[in-house]
Amino acid sequence: MKPIHFSKLFFIASSLMFSYANAQSTNPTLSSKARFKLDFTIGPNFDIAPASDTENKDIFGGRPAVSPFLGVRATHLFSKKMGWYAGININYYKEHKPTGYRQSFFESFFDDFGNALFGPISYVKPSAELGVLYRIESANWSIHPGVGIGHDTYLADKSNTRYKTGSDGVKHELTYDRESSLFTAHIGFSANYYVSRRGYLALHARYHQPLQSATAHVIEKTDGVETSRVDFKSNAIGRGVFAGVGFGLVLGKQ
Repeated sequence: MKPIHFSKLFFIASSLMFSYANAQSTNPTLSSKARFKLDFTIGPNFDIAPASDTENKDIFGGRPAVSPFLGVRATHLFSKKMGWYAGININYYKEHKPTGYRQSFFESFFDDFGNALFGPISYVKPSAELGVLYRIESANWSIHPGVGIGHDTYLADKSNTRYKTGSDGVKHELTYDRESSLFTAHIGFSANYYVSRRGYLALHARYHQPLQSATAHVIEKTDGVETSRVDFKSNAIGRGVFAGVGFGLVLGKQ
C-alpha cells in the first residue's frame, strides 16, 4: 500500500474542517432558533424605598423589605436583534398597617377576620409589565437586556370615613385615604440557557421605579370644617428589585 503524502492529508483535513464549519453556519444555535417563549420564575422581591420615606409608614403603611413572587413571562422575538415581552408577577406579602390612622373596632375586626379567612388570597399583590428587549445570543446562551412599563399594586388603594357625634351635638369626621397602585418603569435583563430544543433555564432581574407619586391623607373635620390634615406623598414608594430563576419552554421557532 502506497503511503499517503502530507499534502493529501492536509487536503482531506481542510475539506473536513470546511464541511463542518459550513454545516455549523447553516445550523443556527438553539438560542437563535427560538421565536415564541414562555417561562415561569420564582424569587425575592426587594423593597428599596429610601429610609427618609419609610419613616412615614405611620400614615402610609408598608410592605416587608423582602417578599416572594411568582412570575410568568411570554416573549416574542420578532427579528434577529429585537423582541418584546409581557409578564405578570404574583407578589405575596401581608401589608403593614399604618399606625398613624387608628382603625375602629369594626374595621380592625373585619380586616383581621378577612386576613384569617382569606389570608392566602388577601396577601396576593399582582403586577404586570410590557416592554422591548435586545437580543445577545451565543451558542446555547441568550441574554436580553430590556426596558418596559408596568402597573404595580404596591398596597391596595383604600378610603375609610368614620363619624361621631358628641354629647354637645357636634359632628366629628375622620377620613383616611390612600392611593398606592402605581404605573412603573422597568429596566433589567433576562438570561436563558437552553438545555434542549424546547426547554431552557431562565434568570430574570429587573429594577422598577414608580412613575406616579403614592399619596396618603388623614383628615379630621368638625361640623364639616377641616380642623386637621396630615399628607404624605412620595415617588419612591413602590421602588424595588425582582430577581427570579425558573424554567421556560420554546413554543415556536424561526
